Amino acid sequence: MIRVAGAVVSVFILLFIVGCSQYDQDYQYTPRPATSEIPATQPQDPPPIATMATVIGVRYDDDQDKIPPSVEIHLRIDNNGPWPALFDPMSMELSNMELARMGAPIVRPPAPISLAPGQSAYLTAYFPFPPGQSQDTMDLNSLQLRWSVQLGNRPIGQQVYFTRVWPSYYGPGPYWYPPPPPPFGFYGGVVVVHRRW
Repeated sequence: MIRVAGAVVSVFILLFIVGCSQYDQDYQYTPRPATSEIPATQPQDPPPIATMATVIGVRYDDDQDKIPPSVEIHLRIDNNGPWPALFDPMSMELSNMELARMGAPIVRPPAPISLAPGQSAYLTAYFPFPPGQSQDTMDLNSLQLRWSVQLGNRPIGQQVYFTRVWPSYYGPGPYWYPPPPPPFGFYGGVVVVHRRW
């Protein structure tokens, strides 16, 4: 009896934890991470700027941290070259396959980041949905992230692409499942389950 009660409590705790996630679990992206490099001028040299970006997920709003519903991205920039680099987080733009842009990134602090040779920078950016849009109304099957890095005196643009990965328990739908066996179902026919967008 105690074991059964413990199992029931464990299930409820697990459901509570999953239900309280700050991310919409239906949205996962690849590659993890996506990489963009500024080519070196000499074949034997490393790329002067190497950037890795990962879509962490689609977030629900967070009143405590004052973050609206948004797409969360982590970025790492490595300055492998001999020149200083400057990265302005506000140069980042996130758009979908229809070229619809997300809102300006929320980055803390939003100030430009100076990178001396050999230095790296890590940051988190939240891209809010445009007014009147959400993950249910916006096509988020693929995303493009663009930004600019100033290397010495010249600005250089970089970009990466992300593709949505569907969880293994369903694809983009519609889905066809056979009915359950009697007495819970009936013979013949199918059950159609549509994914809501």
